[in-house]
Amino acid sequence: MMDENRENRNREKVLAVGYSVRHIVCSGFRAGYEMYAADAFGDVDTKRCAKRYIPLEPLSNLYREIGAMDGIILGSGMENANFLFEKRDMEKIWGNPIETVKRVSNKAWLATQLDDLNVPHPYTCSCIRTVEELKEGRLKLKLRYPVVVKPIYGGGGTMNKLCWNDKELTRFANHDFICQEYIRGRHASVSTLSTGKEVVSVAVNEQLIGLDSLHAPGSFSYCGNITPFHPVSRLTEQMCEIAEFLTLKFGLKGSNGFDFVISADDHQPFLIEVNPRFQGSLDTVELSTGLNLVDGAIKAVRKSLLPERIITHRYAVKLVLYAERDTVVKRDFDGGIADIPAKGTVIRSGQPIASCIGVGDKRATAVTAAMENLALLKSGVSSLPSPK
Repeated sequence: MMDENRENRNREKVLAVGYSVRHIVCSGFRAGYEMYAADAFGDVDTKRCAKRYIPLEPLSNLYREIGAMDGIILGSGMENANFLFEKRDMEKIWGNPIETVKRVSNKAWLATQLDDLNVPHPYTCSCIRTVEELKEGRLKLKLRYPVVVKPIYGGGGTMNKLCWNDKELTRFANHDFICQEYIRGRHASVSTLSTGKEVVSVAVNEQLIGLDSLHAPGSFSYCGNITPFHPVSRLTEQMCEIAEFLTLKFGLKGSNGFDFVISADDHQPFLIEVNPRFQGSLDTVELSTGLNLVDGAIKAVRKSLLPERIITHRYAVKLVLYAERDTVVKRDFDGGIADIPAKGTVIRSGQPIASCIGVGDKRATAVTAAMENLALLKSGVSSLPSPK
Protein backbone atom coordinates (compact mmCIF):
# COMPACT_ATOMS: atom_id res chain seq x y z
CA MET A 1 0.00 0.00 0.00
CA MET A 2 2.87 2.38 0.82
CA ASP A 3 4.45 1.85 -2.65
CA GLU A 4 1.08 2.43 -4.31
CA ASN A 5 0.56 5.69 -2.40
CA ARG A 6 4.07 6.86 -3.32
CA GLU A 7 3.38 6.06 -6.97
CA ASN A 8 0.10 8.03 -6.86
CA ARG A 9 1.86 11.03 -5.32
CA ASN A 10 4.48 10.98 -8.07
CA ARG A 11 2.07 10.77 -10.97
CA GLU A 12 2.08 13.89 -13.12
CA LYS A 13 -1.10 15.95 -13.13
CA VAL A 14 -2.40 16.65 -16.62
CA LEU A 15 -5.38 18.84 -17.53
CA ALA A 16 -7.14 18.12 -20.83
CA VAL A 17 -9.28 21.07 -21.90
CA GLY A 18 -11.49 21.38 -24.99
CA TYR A 19 -14.98 21.00 -26.38
CA SER A 20 -14.78 17.22 -25.88
CA VAL A 21 -11.83 15.53 -24.13
CA ARG A 22 -13.01 12.05 -23.16
CA HIS A 23 -10.67 10.33 -25.62
CA ILE A 24 -7.66 12.30 -24.32
CA VAL A 25 -8.49 11.83 -20.65
CA CYS A 26 -9.06 8.08 -20.91
CA SER A 27 -5.92 7.54 -22.98
CA GLY A 28 -3.84 9.52 -20.48
CA PHE A 29 -5.41 7.61 -17.59
CA ARG A 30 -4.47 4.29 -19.21
CA ALA A 31 -0.90 5.56 -19.57
CA GLY A 32 -0.68 6.28 -15.84
CA TYR A 33 -1.11 10.06 -15.73
CA GLU A 34 -3.35 11.73 -13.17
CA MET A 35 -5.87 13.25 -15.54
CA TYR A 36 -8.12 16.25 -15.02
CA ALA A 37 -10.87 17.09 -17.51
CA ALA A 38 -12.60 20.27 -18.64
CA ASP A 39 -15.09 20.04 -21.49
CA ALA A 40 -18.68 20.71 -22.51
CA PHE A 41 -20.10 17.23 -21.93
CA GLY A 42 -18.92 15.62 -18.70
CA ASP A 43 -19.56 12.11 -19.99
CA VAL A 44 -19.65 9.15 -17.61
CA ASP A 45 -16.39 7.67 -18.94
CA THR A 46 -14.67 11.06 -18.81
CA LYS A 47 -15.48 11.37 -15.11
CA ARG A 48 -14.53 7.75 -14.53
CA CYS A 49 -10.99 8.35 -15.85
CA ALA A 50 -10.50 11.87 -14.46
CA LYS A 51 -9.29 12.69 -10.97
CA ARG A 52 -11.55 15.72 -11.21
CA TYR A 53 -14.02 17.00 -13.80
CA ILE A 54 -14.38 20.77 -14.30
CA PRO A 55 -17.25 22.09 -16.44
CA LEU A 56 -15.87 24.21 -19.27
CA GLU A 57 -18.32 26.98 -18.46
CA PRO A 58 -17.82 29.26 -16.66
CA LEU A 59 -14.18 29.55 -17.69
CA SER A 60 -13.33 31.00 -14.28
CA ASN A 61 -13.51 27.39 -13.03
CA LEU A 62 -10.25 26.70 -14.82
CA TYR A 63 -8.10 29.50 -13.52
CA ARG A 64 -7.45 27.99 -10.10
CA GLU A 65 -6.87 24.51 -11.58
CA ILE A 66 -4.25 25.44 -14.18
CA GLY A 67 -1.64 26.54 -11.63
CA ALA A 68 -1.67 23.13 -9.91
CA MET A 69 -1.08 21.16 -13.13
CA ASP A 70 2.19 19.69 -14.38
CA GLY A 71 0.94 19.66 -17.97
CA ILE A 72 -1.93 20.89 -20.13
CA ILE A 73 -3.30 19.25 -23.28
CA LEU A 74 -5.46 21.34 -25.61
CA GLY A 75 -8.37 19.66 -27.37
CA SER A 76 -10.81 20.89 -29.99
CA GLY A 77 -12.20 24.41 -29.79
CA MET A 78 -9.14 25.91 -28.09
CA GLU A 79 -7.84 27.88 -31.10
CA ASN A 80 -8.32 31.19 -29.29
CA ALA A 81 -7.71 30.04 -25.73
CA ASN A 82 -4.61 32.13 -24.96
CA PHE A 83 -6.69 34.33 -22.63
CA LEU A 84 -7.05 31.32 -20.31
CA PHE A 85 -3.38 31.09 -19.46
CA GLU A 86 -0.88 33.26 -17.65
CA LYS A 87 2.43 33.60 -19.44
CA ARG A 88 4.09 31.24 -16.95
CA ASP A 89 1.48 28.56 -17.69
CA MET A 90 2.11 28.54 -21.46
CA GLU A 91 5.14 26.32 -20.87
CA LYS A 92 2.88 23.67 -19.39
CA ILE A 93 1.14 23.07 -22.72
CA TRP A 94 2.32 19.65 -23.91
CA GLY A 95 1.77 20.03 -27.61
CA ASN A 96 1.61 22.91 -30.06
CA PRO A 97 1.69 26.41 -28.55
CA ILE A 98 -1.62 28.25 -28.77
CA GLU A 99 -0.19 30.65 -31.37
CA THR A 100 0.65 27.68 -33.61
CA VAL A 101 -2.76 26.08 -33.04
CA LYS A 102 -4.50 29.32 -33.97
CA ARG A 103 -2.42 29.87 -37.10
CA VAL A 104 -2.60 26.35 -38.50
CA SER A 105 -6.31 25.94 -37.64
CA ASN A 106 -7.09 29.03 -39.74
CA LYS A 107 -8.37 27.52 -42.99
CA ALA A 108 -7.81 30.72 -44.96
CA TRP A 109 -4.17 30.89 -43.84
CA LEU A 110 -3.72 27.19 -44.59
CA ALA A 111 -5.02 27.58 -48.15
CA THR A 112 -2.46 30.29 -48.95
CA GLN A 113 0.34 28.12 -47.54
CA LEU A 114 -0.75 25.10 -49.57
CA ASP A 115 -0.82 27.26 -52.70
CA ASP A 116 2.77 28.34 -52.09
CA LEU A 117 3.89 24.78 -51.31
CA ASN A 118 2.07 23.23 -54.31
CA VAL A 119 0.17 20.81 -52.10
CA PRO A 120 -3.07 19.69 -53.81
CA HIS A 121 -6.10 21.17 -52.04
CA PRO A 122 -9.51 22.60 -52.96
CA TYR A 123 -9.54 26.07 -54.49
CA THR A 124 -10.35 28.39 -51.56
CA CYS A 125 -11.26 32.06 -51.08
CA SER A 126 -13.16 34.21 -48.62
CA CYS A 127 -16.94 34.29 -48.89
CA ILE A 128 -16.89 38.10 -49.03
CA ARG A 129 -14.50 38.07 -51.97
CA THR A 130 -16.52 35.40 -53.75
CA VAL A 131 -19.77 37.32 -53.36
CA GLU A 132 -18.09 40.52 -54.57
CA GLU A 133 -16.88 38.70 -57.67
CA LEU A 134 -20.36 37.34 -58.23
CA LYS A 135 -21.82 40.85 -58.17
CA GLU A 136 -19.18 42.08 -60.59
CA GLY A 137 -19.68 39.13 -62.93
CA ARG A 138 -16.10 37.85 -62.64
CA LEU A 139 -16.34 34.69 -60.52
CA LYS A 140 -13.30 32.51 -61.10
CA LEU A 141 -13.98 29.50 -63.28
CA LYS A 142 -12.26 27.24 -60.73
CA LEU A 143 -15.26 27.62 -58.43
CA ARG A 144 -18.54 26.14 -59.63
CA TYR A 145 -21.67 25.17 -57.73
CA PRO A 146 -22.10 23.43 -55.47
CA VAL A 147 -19.45 25.00 -53.24
CA VAL A 148 -18.57 24.26 -49.62
CA VAL A 149 -18.89 27.08 -47.11
CA LYS A 150 -17.17 26.60 -43.76
CA PRO A 151 -16.07 28.73 -40.81
CA ILE A 152 -12.42 29.77 -40.77
CA TYR A 153 -12.06 28.09 -37.37
CA GLY A 154 -13.73 24.97 -36.02
CA GLY A 155 -13.75 21.23 -36.57
CA GLY A 156 -16.27 18.42 -36.73
CA GLY A 157 -17.85 19.64 -39.97
CA THR A 158 -21.21 20.48 -38.38
CA MET A 159 -21.04 24.13 -39.51
CA ASN A 160 -19.97 23.25 -43.07
CA LYS A 161 -22.65 23.76 -45.70
CA LEU A 162 -23.14 23.05 -49.40
CA CYS A 163 -24.33 26.11 -51.34
CA TRP A 164 -26.03 25.53 -54.67
CA ASN A 165 -26.66 29.05 -55.90
CA ASP A 166 -25.81 32.74 -55.46
CA LYS A 167 -28.63 33.36 -53.00
CA GLU A 168 -27.47 30.62 -50.60
CA LEU A 169 -23.85 31.75 -50.82
CA THR A 170 -24.67 35.39 -50.11
CA ARG A 171 -25.94 34.44 -46.63
CA PHE A 172 -22.34 33.66 -45.64
CA ALA A 173 -20.80 36.89 -46.95
CA ASN A 174 -18.75 37.82 -43.89
CA HIS A 175 -15.17 37.48 -42.73
CA ASP A 176 -15.81 34.37 -40.61
CA PHE A 177 -16.44 32.02 -43.56
CA ILE A 178 -14.47 30.70 -46.51
CA CYS A 179 -15.77 29.30 -49.77
CA GLN A 180 -14.19 26.11 -51.09
CA GLU A 181 -14.31 23.98 -54.22
CA TYR A 182 -16.40 20.86 -53.58
CA ILE A 183 -14.46 17.67 -54.27
CA ARG A 184 -16.43 14.44 -54.35
CA GLY A 185 -14.59 11.38 -53.14
CA ARG A 186 -13.54 9.21 -50.25
CA HIS A 187 -12.61 10.82 -46.94
CA ALA A 188 -9.41 9.91 -45.11
CA SER A 189 -7.04 11.24 -42.47
CA VAL A 190 -3.45 10.75 -41.38
CA SER A 191 -2.41 10.80 -37.72
CA THR A 192 1.18 11.85 -36.97
CA LEU A 193 3.47 12.11 -33.94
CA SER A 194 6.24 14.68 -34.01
CA THR A 195 9.09 16.04 -31.92
CA GLY A 196 9.16 19.20 -34.04
CA LYS A 197 12.28 17.94 -35.83
CA GLU A 198 11.25 14.36 -36.60
CA VAL A 199 7.86 12.96 -37.51
CA VAL A 200 6.22 9.58 -38.02
CA SER A 201 2.84 8.71 -39.52
CA VAL A 202 1.02 6.59 -36.97
CA ALA A 203 -2.01 5.59 -39.03
CA VAL A 204 -4.08 6.33 -42.11
CA ASN A 205 -7.77 6.31 -41.27
CA GLU A 206 -10.99 6.13 -43.23
CA GLN A 207 -13.27 9.01 -42.20
CA LEU A 208 -17.01 8.59 -41.90
CA ILE A 209 -18.70 11.84 -42.87
CA GLY A 210 -22.34 12.94 -43.00
CA LEU A 211 -23.97 9.49 -42.68
CA ASP A 212 -27.76 9.55 -42.70
CA SER A 213 -27.79 6.19 -40.90
CA LEU A 214 -26.19 7.94 -37.90
CA HIS A 215 -28.54 10.96 -38.17
CA ALA A 216 -25.68 13.29 -39.04
CA PRO A 217 -26.93 16.88 -38.68
CA GLY A 218 -25.05 17.97 -41.81
CA SER A 219 -23.50 16.62 -44.99
CA PHE A 220 -20.00 17.11 -43.55
CA SER A 221 -20.57 16.17 -39.90
CA TYR A 222 -17.91 13.89 -38.43
CA CYS A 223 -19.41 10.43 -37.82
CA GLY A 224 -16.36 8.39 -36.85
CA ASN A 225 -13.42 6.45 -38.28
CA ILE A 226 -12.20 3.09 -39.47
CA THR A 227 -8.53 2.30 -38.89
CA PRO A 228 -6.60 1.37 -40.94
CA PHE A 229 -7.65 2.87 -44.27
CA HIS A 230 -8.29 0.10 -46.78
CA PRO A 231 -6.77 -0.77 -49.14
CA VAL A 232 -3.19 0.25 -48.46
CA SER A 233 -1.79 1.68 -51.69
CA ARG A 234 0.39 4.37 -53.19
CA LEU A 235 -2.38 6.82 -52.21
CA THR A 236 -1.87 6.12 -48.52
CA GLU A 237 1.87 6.64 -48.98
CA GLN A 238 1.18 9.97 -50.72
CA MET A 239 -1.03 11.16 -47.88
CA CYS A 240 1.62 10.21 -45.30
CA GLU A 241 4.30 12.03 -47.28
CA ILE A 242 2.18 15.21 -47.40
CA ALA A 243 1.29 14.96 -43.69
CA GLU A 244 4.90 14.45 -42.64
CA PHE A 245 6.16 17.26 -44.90
CA LEU A 246 3.63 19.74 -43.51
CA THR A 247 4.18 18.64 -39.91
CA LEU A 248 7.81 19.67 -40.14
CA LYS A 249 7.15 22.70 -42.38
CA PHE A 250 4.68 24.14 -39.86
CA GLY A 251 6.82 23.14 -36.86
CA LEU A 252 4.09 20.98 -35.33
CA LYS A 253 4.68 18.92 -32.19
CA GLY A 254 2.88 16.05 -30.48
CA SER A 255 -0.22 14.57 -32.09
CA ASN A 256 -1.55 16.16 -35.30
CA GLY A 257 -4.13 15.16 -37.90
CA PHE A 258 -4.48 15.81 -41.61
CA ASP A 259 -7.84 15.43 -43.37
CA PHE A 260 -8.00 14.45 -47.05
CA VAL A 261 -10.51 13.75 -49.78
CA ILE A 262 -9.43 11.27 -52.45
CA SER A 263 -11.16 12.56 -55.57
CA ALA A 264 -13.52 10.15 -57.29
CA ASP A 265 -12.42 11.38 -60.74
CA ASP A 266 -8.63 11.08 -60.74
CA HIS A 267 -7.98 9.35 -57.39
CA GLN A 268 -5.77 12.16 -56.16
CA PRO A 269 -5.59 13.06 -52.46
CA PHE A 270 -6.56 16.69 -51.72
CA LEU A 271 -5.68 18.09 -48.30
CA ILE A 272 -8.78 19.61 -46.67
CA GLU A 273 -7.77 20.61 -43.13
CA VAL A 274 -5.01 20.31 -40.54
CA ASN A 275 -5.87 19.62 -36.89
CA PRO A 276 -2.87 20.63 -34.72
CA ARG A 277 -4.22 18.68 -31.73
CA PHE A 278 -5.52 15.23 -30.79
CA GLN A 279 -8.17 13.97 -33.19
CA GLY A 280 -11.38 12.00 -32.86
CA SER A 281 -9.59 9.08 -34.53
CA LEU A 282 -7.54 8.51 -31.35
CA ASP A 283 -9.84 5.64 -30.30
CA THR A 284 -9.51 3.62 -33.50
CA VAL A 285 -5.80 4.36 -33.91
CA GLU A 286 -5.02 3.09 -30.41
CA LEU A 287 -7.21 0.00 -30.79
CA SER A 288 -5.70 -0.81 -34.17
CA THR A 289 -2.02 -0.22 -33.37
CA GLY A 290 -1.81 -0.83 -29.63
CA LEU A 291 -0.07 2.55 -29.15
CA ASN A 292 -1.03 4.96 -26.41
CA LEU A 293 -1.22 8.25 -28.30
CA VAL A 294 -1.31 10.57 -25.29
CA ASP A 295 1.81 8.98 -23.83
CA GLY A 296 3.40 8.94 -27.30
CA ALA A 297 2.66 12.63 -27.84
CA ILE A 298 3.95 13.63 -24.40
CA LYS A 299 7.19 11.70 -24.94
CA ALA A 300 7.59 13.28 -28.38
CA VAL A 301 7.18 16.79 -26.98
CA ARG A 302 9.12 16.44 -23.72
CA LYS A 303 11.76 13.83 -24.52
CA SER A 304 12.02 13.97 -28.35
CA LEU A 305 11.13 10.27 -28.50
CA LEU A 306 9.08 8.63 -31.26
CA PRO A 307 7.85 5.02 -31.51
CA GLU A 308 10.32 2.91 -33.46
CA ARG A 309 7.88 0.58 -35.17
CA ILE A 310 4.14 0.91 -35.72
CA ILE A 311 2.02 -2.05 -36.81
CA THR A 312 -1.73 -2.22 -37.32
CA HIS A 313 -2.81 -5.41 -35.57
CA ARG A 314 -6.52 -5.28 -36.39
CA TYR A 315 -9.35 -3.11 -37.66
CA ALA A 316 -11.13 -0.69 -35.35
CA VAL A 317 -14.35 1.21 -36.00
CA LYS A 318 -15.93 4.20 -34.28
CA LEU A 319 -19.50 5.29 -35.12
CA VAL A 320 -20.88 8.54 -33.68
CA LEU A 321 -24.67 8.51 -33.32
CA TYR A 322 -26.48 11.87 -33.36
CA ALA A 323 -29.93 12.68 -31.97
CA GLU A 324 -32.45 12.87 -34.78
CA ARG A 325 -34.88 14.56 -32.36
CA ASP A 326 -34.67 15.65 -28.73
CA THR A 327 -33.71 12.41 -26.98
CA VAL A 328 -33.49 11.08 -23.43
CA VAL A 329 -31.07 8.39 -22.21
CA LYS A 330 -33.03 5.58 -20.55
CA ARG A 331 -30.28 3.30 -19.23
CA ASP A 332 -26.64 3.02 -18.20
CA PHE A 333 -24.07 1.98 -20.82
CA ASP A 334 -20.64 0.43 -20.61
CA GLY A 335 -18.43 -1.74 -22.84
CA GLY A 336 -18.50 -1.03 -26.57
CA ILE A 337 -19.95 2.45 -26.00
CA ALA A 338 -17.81 5.56 -25.47
CA ASP A 339 -18.62 9.21 -24.72
CA ILE A 340 -21.31 7.80 -22.44
CA PRO A 341 -24.11 10.16 -21.37
CA ALA A 342 -25.56 9.62 -17.89
CA LYS A 343 -28.96 8.00 -17.53
CA GLY A 344 -31.65 10.68 -17.71
CA THR A 345 -29.58 13.05 -19.86
CA VAL A 346 -31.59 14.94 -22.46
CA ILE A 347 -29.73 15.34 -25.75
CA ARG A 348 -30.97 17.97 -28.15
CA SER A 349 -31.64 17.34 -31.82
CA GLY A 350 -28.43 17.38 -33.87
CA GLN A 351 -26.13 16.77 -30.88
CA PRO A 352 -23.98 13.62 -30.53
CA ILE A 353 -25.41 10.92 -28.26
CA ALA A 354 -22.43 8.58 -27.92
CA SER A 355 -19.81 6.63 -29.89
CA CYS A 356 -20.02 2.91 -30.73
CA ILE A 357 -16.78 0.92 -30.97
CA GLY A 358 -16.01 -2.30 -32.82
CA VAL A 359 -12.81 -4.27 -33.43
CA GLY A 360 -11.99 -7.29 -35.57
CA ASP A 361 -9.35 -9.05 -37.64
CA LYS A 362 -11.19 -7.96 -40.77
CA ARG A 363 -12.84 -4.68 -41.69
CA ALA A 364 -16.26 -6.33 -42.04
CA THR A 365 -15.96 -8.01 -38.64
CA ALA A 366 -15.10 -4.71 -36.94
CA VAL A 367 -17.98 -2.93 -38.68
CA THR A 368 -20.39 -5.67 -37.57
CA ALA A 369 -19.21 -5.36 -33.95
CA ALA A 370 -19.69 -1.57 -34.05
CA MET A 371 -23.15 -1.98 -35.57
CA GLU A 372 -24.14 -4.37 -32.77
CA ASN A 373 -23.14 -1.74 -30.22
CA LEU A 374 -25.01 0.87 -32.24
CA ALA A 375 -28.18 -1.24 -31.95
CA LEU A 376 -27.57 -1.50 -28.19
CA LEU A 377 -27.19 2.27 -27.93
CA LYS A 378 -30.36 2.93 -29.93
CA SER A 379 -32.30 0.58 -27.68
CA GLY A 380 -31.27 2.60 -24.63
CA VAL A 381 -32.48 6.00 -25.77
CA SER A 382 -35.85 7.33 -26.87
CA SER A 383 -37.13 10.44 -28.59
CA LEU A 384 -39.02 12.95 -26.49
CA PRO A 385 -42.52 13.89 -27.60
CA SER A 386 -42.66 17.01 -29.75
CA PRO A 387 -43.96 20.10 -27.94
CA LYS A 388 -47.54 20.89 -28.83
